[in-house]
Amino acid sequence: MKKSDWMIKIILAISLWMGSQGIASGQDLLVMKGKKVVATVNGEPITLEEFNREVAGLHEGMAGDRKVEKKENSELLNRLINAKLLIQEARGMGLDELKEVKERVNVFARVALRDELIERHIQGVKPDEKEAEKLYRESIKEFKIKSILFDQEENAKKMEHLLKEGKNFDETLRKFLGDKTGKGSEEGNYLKNKDLLPEVAVAISKMEIGSISPVIRIPSGFTIFRLEEIRFVEDPKEKENARMEVLRQKQTKAKIKYIEGLKAKYSKINEPLLKSLDFDSQDPGFDKLLKDKRAVAEIKGEKPVTVGELAEFMKQQLYHGVERAVEAKRLNKKKDLILDEILDKRVLRKEALRLGLDKTESYKNKVKEYEDSMVFGTFIQKAIVPDIKLREEDLQAYYNSHIKEYTYPEMMKMVSLVFGKRDDAERAIANLRKGTNFQWMKENAEGQIGQGTKGVLNFDGSLLTTKDLPEGVQKAVNGAKTGDFRLYESPENHYYVLYVQEVIPSKPQPYAEAREKIAKKIYNEKLTKAVEEYAGKLRSVSDVKIYLKN
Repeated sequence: MKKSDWMIKIILAISLWMGSQGIASGQDLLVMKGKKVVATVNGEPITLEEFNREVAGLHEGMAGDRKVEKKENSELLNRLINAKLLIQEARGMGLDELKEVKERVNVFARVALRDELIERHIQGVKPDEKEAEKLYRESIKEFKIKSILFDQEENAKKMEHLLKEGKNFDETLRKFLGDKTGKGSEEGNYLKNKDLLPEVAVAISKMEIGSISPVIRIPSGFTIFRLEEIRFVEDPKEKENARMEVLRQKQTKAKIKYIEGLKAKYSKINEPLLKSLDFDSQDPGFDKLLKDKRAVAEIKGEKPVTVGELAEFMKQQLYHGVERAVEAKRLNKKKDLILDEILDKRVLRKEALRLGLDKTESYKNKVKEYEDSMVFGTFIQKAIVPDIKLREEDLQAYYNSHIKEYTYPEMMKMVSLVFGKRDDAERAIANLRKGTNFQWMKENAEGQIGQGTKGVLNFDGSLLTTKDLPEGVQKAVNGAKTGDFRLYESPENHYYVLYVQEVIPSKPQPYAEAREKIAKKIYNEKLTKAVEEYAGKLRSVSDVKIYLKN
């Protein structure tokens, strides 16, 4: 992550620690210009509406049904007060007049105005419930397939030939698994559409339950499978996701149709001129087209879109330069799309201004909030950041005193057998400890539960972080060494024989690897402290009045 990226995150997070003055006034809220005010900072109001937006934002970040407490309300108001103080200081320094700030605010304002228009147009769009249900059913559909994977196509063809001769699928599968020709499991697995390889998904779409696929080439080899079952597992979250996706698609269609209508109403393209423009040619050349004042599109009551404007817009999108694009003959293919993009922006702005959306409170608030955030961020960068220094000895000292935070956790590789009865599991462990081969035990021990059984955990030899294992598993393997066998009883009364194949002990992360993370942490702490101190000084000499009741 770039320094500027994580610094902006810290700047936006400077909030709950800022200011220590509590909210202690019992009088009614002040009303200014028809709006209720919770506080004033040097005469500038903080409205109840602003405060409620902050409370709503805090609610969105909370887990579960936890309510915002009074203390948090107090901290939120202090956040707004201190932010207002810093923004006022920044404006006093003239940072809001900087060219880069004005340009970015202007760009945001144009985009926000178009968004305001689009949001108003699509706000009444509702999802098609039938389409949503159809998409939902597809998303929760699960296919149970029993499959085998071959490294060699020749072996896959042999199995396919036997099946075509009428051999039983399960017996044939067992044979090829037994002689190690193929890899897989005698148990079927449930997979959703999104989990299927494209080649497998295409084959399944044409199959009925009980049918067997031909040999299918996949990235890891060749497979044959039987479709065992299709089921639908209800999922309220997926249902809502499907509704939102259908709504998004419908809103997108409504948006496109609306913009096309506005273009038909307000604009007219000079098709012969557009067709004649050759941006890929050396004659007249791209530089001359940049100066071309001919109108490639007319807009009612507005300045036309000129060839030069089209060329300039095109140039801004060429990250690798005009010359390379001309050499690759790519520009003529883009001219229609780029002109459409220009017209989209122009007609949306024209319609928004016609409707007076630039005068609405919601639009003006968005622009004001963005401008404040830009001014605030610029202030931090110019007034605070230059004084923040990091010393190598401080980083090293922090590493030494917080070594536990920079330690690689213990990890294990495990495989398992799962039994339905404790006696069977204990018997298996006893035999394994006497030297019985684990793979032989897996293939021959009676009373095992298949990995496809609901609630069964799968330990397949992957490297796992011990602290991330279920609590009961952690207790079972606590202190285990490579080669140990442990018994774990799950809440579902499944009995696991855990074979610990490898243990990688916990160890400290080298300072060189941890340094960047430590530097960011200390830098953020210094930044937070510096802003807090600056805000505190401003507050001590400012006129701050609070009207919100406890």
